[in-house]
Amino acid sequence: MTAIGLAFRGFGNVLRSPGLVLWLWIVNVAVALPAAAVLTESIRDSVGTSLVHQNLRDGFDMGWYGEYSAEAKGIESTFTPTVTGAGAFFNNIEAWFNGDIFETYRGLLGLGILYAVLWSFFVGGILQRYGEGAGLFRLNEFIAEGASYFFRFLRLALISGAFYYLVYCFAAWLFERMETSMRDVTSEESVFAYVLAGSLFVVFLLTFVNMAFDYAKIATHRENRRSMVLATLRGFGFVLSNLGRTTTLYYGLGLAGVLMLLVYNVIAPGVGQSSASGVAMAFVIGQAYLIAKLVLRLTFYAGEIALFDRASVKISW
Repeated sequence: MTAIGLAFRGFGNVLRSPGLVLWLWIVNVAVALPAAAVLTESIRDSVGTSLVHQNLRDGFDMGWYGEYSAEAKGIESTFTPTVTGAGAFFNNIEAWFNGDIFETYRGLLGLGILYAVLWSFFVGGILQRYGEGAGLFRLNEFIAEGASYFFRFLRLALISGAFYYLVYCFAAWLFERMETSMRDVTSEESVFAYVLAGSLFVVFLLTFVNMAFDYAKIATHRENRRSMVLATLRGFGFVLSNLGRTTTLYYGLGLAGVLMLLVYNVIAPGVGQSSASGVAMAFVIGQAYLIAKLVLRLTFYAGEIALFDRASVKISW
């Protein structure tokens, strides 16, 4: 089966489990609610009953925002006009690329770590769901399967963190060397070409690590591996031995994600919503995009499991 066929097969498996998508969406909302509540109360206190209240009903007030951001502390400091629409996702992508995601407000970083731990708990159930072709989604079975693999996947997450750290260290060294070597270059086109090539190479390394650890998780679950070091080697080995299909599947779905983001960027309302219906529509569109992202993420796993089962060669480490 081709990579495209595997992607569609994975997508079909995800659509046959709407209960799992709904459950993961509820978890996403639950994790975000505490931060949203704190930020909402802070904005309400700042606006109060002043004339700013009316200005914000007519559109986003940059004057008020300048004063608010100057006094903002904690999670309030993360509030920007880009938190609505596609801007937030572009900001996250940029932070993931340059490593600034670890330099955000500690409380928000803590929520991100909590979500990553929860996802490590859910992965076992996700892999069982798409690997065994289970019927009706049952939350108790999903949680039980996740619990049985939780500590193994948590260790695997820590190992992957070390690989990401090495990539970020390499990226810092690479761009520093590039900056030094291009000090005397007068052609903007040459500088742009070098920076673009370096950026694409760093993105490739980050995505390659992500792809390899996806297959390390799958190998852990499908082959019941206990050593996460050997599972890591299995993941990298599987990707390298099936480089064409693994990369085509991964980057093909990644391209679908980019196209989906571009569509969302066109249709998503901005910060200038002044009516209840406009705010409600912005919320609905945003949540629809969040659900679509969850479906895509699950499609990655479902397609990769199908590829692993078809192409896997029994290897004893």
